[in-house]
Amino acid sequence: MSRHGLLGRSLLAAALALVLTGPAYAETAAPAAAVVLDGRTETYRETQPVAPGVELNTVELYGPDGATGEPGWLQTYQMSVDLKAGVRIGRLFPGQVAARRPLLDMAREAGAVAATNADYFDIAASGAPWGVAVQDGELLQSPLPNTKATQTDRTAVMFSEDQVGGIGEIVFEGTVKLPGRTVPLDALNKAELLKDQIGMFTPVWGTYCRCHPVRGVARTVEVVVRDGVVAEVVDVPREGPVAEGAFVLVGREAGADALSSLRVGDPVSVDYAVRAPGDMKVKAAMSGRQLIVADGEPLDLPPENNTPEPRTAVGFSADGSKMWLVAVDGRQPEFSRGLGLDELGEMMVKLGAHTALNLDGGGSTTLVVREPGQKQADLVNRPSDAAGTRPVPTGLAMFLPEGSGRAKGFWVSTATERDRFPGPAAAASWRTERVFPGLTRRLTAAAYDETYGPAQLPRTIKPQWRVENGRIGRVDRDGVFRALSSGETGVTARHGKAAGGIGLTVLGRLARLETGTRRVNLLTKGAQGTFEVNGADAAGYAAPIDPADVHLTYDKAALDVTPTGAGAFTVTARAAEGEHVVTVSAGGVRTELVVGIGTSQDVVDAFDDTSNWDFWSLRATGTASSTPDGHAGNGLKLDYDFTQSTQTRGVGIWPSAGLLPVAGQPAAFKLWVKSEGHDQRTRLEVVDRDGTLHTIEPAFITEPGWQQITYDVPDGMAYPVSLRRIFFNEINPDARYTGTLILDELTAVAAGPAGRPPAALKASAAPGLS
Repeated sequence: MSRHGLLGRSLLAAALALVLTGPAYAETAAPAAAVVLDGRTETYRETQPVAPGVELNTVELYGPDGATGEPGWLQTYQMSVDLKAGVRIGRLFPGQVAARRPLLDMAREAGAVAATNADYFDIAASGAPWGVAVQDGELLQSPLPNTKATQTDRTAVMFSEDQVGGIGEIVFEGTVKLPGRTVPLDALNKAELLKDQIGMFTPVWGTYCRCHPVRGVARTVEVVVRDGVVAEVVDVPREGPVAEGAFVLVGREAGADALSSLRVGDPVSVDYAVRAPGDMKVKAAMSGRQLIVADGEPLDLPPENNTPEPRTAVGFSADGSKMWLVAVDGRQPEFSRGLGLDELGEMMVKLGAHTALNLDGGGSTTLVVREPGQKQADLVNRPSDAAGTRPVPTGLAMFLPEGSGRAKGFWVSTATERDRFPGPAAAASWRTERVFPGLTRRLTAAAYDETYGPAQLPRTIKPQWRVENGRIGRVDRDGVFRALSSGETGVTARHGKAAGGIGLTVLGRLARLETGTRRVNLLTKGAQGTFEVNGADAAGYAAPIDPADVHLTYDKAALDVTPTGAGAFTVTARAAEGEHVVTVSAGGVRTELVVGIGTSQDVVDAFDDTSNWDFWSLRATGTASSTPDGHAGNGLKLDYDFTQSTQTRGVGIWPSAGLLPVAGQPAAFKLWVKSEGHDQRTRLEVVDRDGTLHTIEPAFITEPGWQQITYDVPDGMAYPVSLRRIFFNEINPDARYTGTLILDELTAVAAGPAGRPPAALKASAAPGLS
């Protein structure tokens, strides 16, 4: 996403400099309309049009958390939507209720211009949403209070056929007509049935086992109804698709008793409907969890809801004609810590919401938006899951009719688009709209039409570029801006009546360079790492350096260094081992980066003596003990019982002293594990120098026997680190068993042969990269 506003908006002026670890940064004053939480300072804001009546503000804050008081970064995305301006609201859907897909994939396939995740869901099993689902006016899934998703009830966000939004309770009412009597129908396509209930499953449910909603229940019945008559009656609900034109009834306890008298050929019919507040004709609906704003006032929620987490929320004006969507990144301390629900409610009220609902957060928080001039939406926020964007079962999306394709304006941005320098220390975003005298910034201009969708220019036509203040810099016909002297200026791209622009700031002369990390660890020949080149002037005002302005000197026989498309560099090991220096220069300033190739390994614990480890478990029981059957000598044996719950269970160890310090700068940990092949997820936790907890999750253990697991330490770790816990999870609710794991020889792997100094530099220099 572009990090810059359109020309015509006020250029952001430096207002303050935060004192942080590393260089100081020029910050910007917020416009009067900016939404700022109490006690936090707004350090950056960008406004981007998304569609007619739809605007996205990316707002970065720094300051104390409202609940914990701990200062840190907060990255928020605040979208305002005029529901009467032409955008249509719909619900994204993977095709089956019991299914999940990445939000971006669903948004692109459906042609949405923007979307965010919505409902909480059965994450450990079916993937089905816990709440209601109305799609294009059709009820796909009933609302239902759940025991597995606490605080989830019938509260939903809904949209009428005439594009009015609201939050309230949708009530499901249904009946099943059996021979001689009528009984209640309690649920439609739900992942859980409560005591004595009857649920209905249609083809849209999917193939996931219908036994899941009644798991652990002694008395159940499944009835298949085809063409209005009973086709099958079985005691145990099954998996597999429901045929078109058919439906399945599943009952438990009293519900099973009501269905058990049915015989093949008996007539059965169902009738159901939903009621919405004010008898709204609902076009689309999906659920969240807690109300966080009611009658224009933020609600006070229990303390457990006010931990800093990634969040997603939706709110409406009193008349339902305006909507606000908010996504907040979290669980990434160097980028964004997250937000508690009380502060989230306060933010929604300041935006203008009369009522607001908390949607699924955590690793599910995802926002995708189409940038002006682009055909498809792209990911805007930074989801917190280590594995990347989490698949979800539903999303709240916006749609527009296709535009004319005639150019109305240009969305101008910098070709180098980076947020924060990777690393553990607190640092403001790198501002690509800043540049140093004598250096360059490459600009791009995307033509958009009246919907902000893509517009086509003749192939031979390029926009004409112009600088407002030629004393500050100049721009060539390809959009490359060369800075001349300090100050601010606008740069415009124009063709005919279509125009757009960007505000650029030329800082003071470059005084120092940084590559973020001072060292890149490459464990083997062919391994790759990345680094960025950023600079600061004498006052501490900082900006990234375009690769075209960077000159590199390094041993070409040992390393290969190439630019990435995002304004950084990829370094590849050509040698098998050694330590090498990359000299980085730009604007007459230089710095050095060490690249270590190869490994040295130190044993952290051979598990010959297990008395310094304590047993840990989650929804399980077991013991930790010493065994002579280790991989080499003694090992540590974990005996466990995973039969006591269907929720995620875990077993592991942690140091008796609380934390186990690890010497040096390990790039990875290795651990020998003997498994019984139960498909368990393995995790290792380390605490860095700043007290931040990092969870490393390499893979699932699926094969029996001995195997060496590698836990790669994240780039930019703040050393030294301490080990907190090693554990193994069972997340499949169907898997219930007792078992044994044996652990042996935990080692720390460092890059580069121990004690070997960096190799001497070659005399030849690599050319400047573009």
